[in-house]
Amino acid sequence: MQLRPTPRHIDRSSRVIEYLLVALVPFVFVRPFHELAGLALMFALPLIYARLTVGRAEGHLLHLGYRLGMPVPGLLPPTVRHLER
Repeated sequence: MQLRPTPRHIDRSSRVIEYLLVALVPFVFVRPFHELAGLALMFALPLIYARLTVGRAEGHLLHLGYRLGMPVPGLLPPTVRHLER
């Protein structure tokens, strides 16, 4: 019995939906106030998002935000009170 070959990219997640959301959500919310700003954000934010996420592990931006001091509820278990470097 011969098995059918599996593509190598079967486990790779597609980020097309993420990029569309990053582009369209600011466009929809900013455009009623200022159309040029909405268009600028529609093109700039996906490029910035891609630059920050391509080639990095999932959750990288969440950990980056935590390291920069942003409150990220649920990132660490509640039993952890203090981290030492």
